[in-house]
Amino acid sequence: MEELRPLAAAAGMSMAQMAIAWVLAHPAITSPIIGASRPEQLDDVLAAEGKALDGGLKAKLDEMTLEYRFGDDPR
Repeated sequence: MEELRPLAAAAGMSMAQMAIAWVLAHPAITSPIIGASRPEQLDDVLAAEGKALDGGLKAKLDEMTLEYRFGDDPR
């Protein structure tokens, strides 16, 4: 989703950091699963732990990803 890139840049985060910060902002999630194939990727995602999303950004991400979070199950 290329439209996420400017949101991450405006928040001062990489795409990976924003994704992990968004997952960590969900109260039901206690341990996000991350993966990296190179050490610098791990450094990048681990930096997300200290970054918080403001309410507006979290709401925008929630809205933009709604259709992907419910899969094919009609609700």
